[in-house]
Amino acid sequence: MRKRNYLRAARGSSLETHKRHVLLLVAAIAGIYFLSSFIFGEMGLVKYYRMKQQHDSLQEETGRLKEENVRLLRDVRALKSDPALIEQIARDKLGLARPGEIVYYYGKQEP
Repeated sequence: MRKRNYLRAARGSSLETHKRHVLLLVAAIAGIYFLSSFIFGEMGLVKYYRMKQQHDSLQEETGRLKEENVRLLRDVRALKSDPALIEQIARDKLGLARPGEIVYYYGKQEP
């Protein structure tokens, strides 16, 4: 029976172990880099959540502006066609009165 040379076998596996450790270290560094880039990068998760929050606030503002637009359109239609509203505004804002009426002002007059 032949003797085994344990020194040679140990030396060879040591080189393979060293290569394996270096490869694992490089893979770990690359993994950390890609993970940090995924989270904090230019289009990462942090930016995504900020953009989503901004999108939601803009959607809310758009809805509010649409409601205000509808209200203003109703006001415009009423000002064009409702004589009672026109008279009320003329009396309240401009201080106009019919002949024979007396207008009393209390407190500050609105500009």
